[in-house]
Amino acid sequence: MVKLLGNPRLWSGIKEAVNRGVFTLIFIASTRVSTIPGISIAGSSPEATLLTPTLDVEYLLLGRPRSLDAIPVTPEGVPTPALISRAVYRAKGFPLLIVDAGSYREPKIPHIALPSRRVGGRIDIEDALPKRTAEALFEEAKVLASSLSPAAEVFFVGESMPGGTTTAMTIMEALGFRARGRVSSAAPRNPHQLKEKVLLDAFKRARAEPPIEDPIEAVANFGDPLHISLAGFAAGALERGRYVILSGGTQMCAVLAILRRMGYLFRDRLAVATTQWLVEDSSSDFIGLVGEVAPGVGVAIAELSFSDAPYIGLRAYEEGYVKEGVGAGGLAALYVLTGGNEEKLKHAIYREYEELMGHGSA
Repeated sequence: MVKLLGNPRLWSGIKEAVNRGVFTLIFIASTRVSTIPGISIAGSSPEATLLTPTLDVEYLLLGRPRSLDAIPVTPEGVPTPALISRAVYRAKGFPLLIVDAGSYREPKIPHIALPSRRVGGRIDIEDALPKRTAEALFEEAKVLASSLSPAAEVFFVGESMPGGTTTAMTIMEALGFRARGRVSSAAPRNPHQLKEKVLLDAFKRARAEPPIEDPIEAVANFGDPLHISLAGFAAGALERGRYVILSGGTQMCAVLAILRRMGYLFRDRLAVATTQWLVEDSSSDFIGLVGEVAPGVGVAIAELSFSDAPYIGLRAYEEGYVKEGVGAGGLAALYVLTGGNEEKLKHAIYREYEELMGHGSA
């Protein structure tokens, strides 16, 4: 099941449009924020988080990473949410494109690389990006959206970037939105104090006092290459009259914040989709953030549950691990919106898990 919130006209239009053409994109990037111990568990170690986006999308397309002979898992062995995305991709066969906005290691699969791609800096001790790079990433992603717009009526846009909830929080705070203590985490225990320390150190380093009027400057100082690229793509697609579904959790609230400050919010064509796990996470406030940052934007909630899954690694999602990423929530919602059955999707995910972990040996 998928719960659709807000703007019935928007969802009516999307339900009709998905049958006329859908395109899915996963943007990847790395930020050195993810290497701060305790910030992210989206990798087997802090340094390994830099490789997670590459491994995620290689697995998504091929069923096995190529850059490293390692399954993308948390330190506890909980599998990547790309598992969900791959199950939908294989079942439905929607066009899928990987966009590299600044990965630490280029994925060994066909993809689009934005010309100004760059790994984001560790914002507590350095700027995230040169301002000209942040501006270029926005414009390059916008051009990409314009070039792809004839291919589909609806664009589902996901992401993979460990450390992204921390930079999303700093972007929103820099733009004048209250985000401290409200972003999610891949861990069951959300490291809010550590995230806030990064934020305060970043503002102190830059001698900045929010709100910052220029969104590009805010991202260059306190963001990363991912969120500005996602905003650029959304802006380009919206300008061409397409529907855009930002498929992710509280990170997508930072994209909405950038779009709002740049004057690109098209509420009748823009929505966010995520998982029930993230919405029900008591350590974050996804619904509240969306309502504050972009009132009127639609929200789709994929009501997946792994409580009856035959595998411990999947049942861990019910205990607060992972929750979202690699477009999982949006693609699960898309599966149902295009006539798919939730139980069939769950069984497809279980089969993917068996293949990923060694034919049921996990």
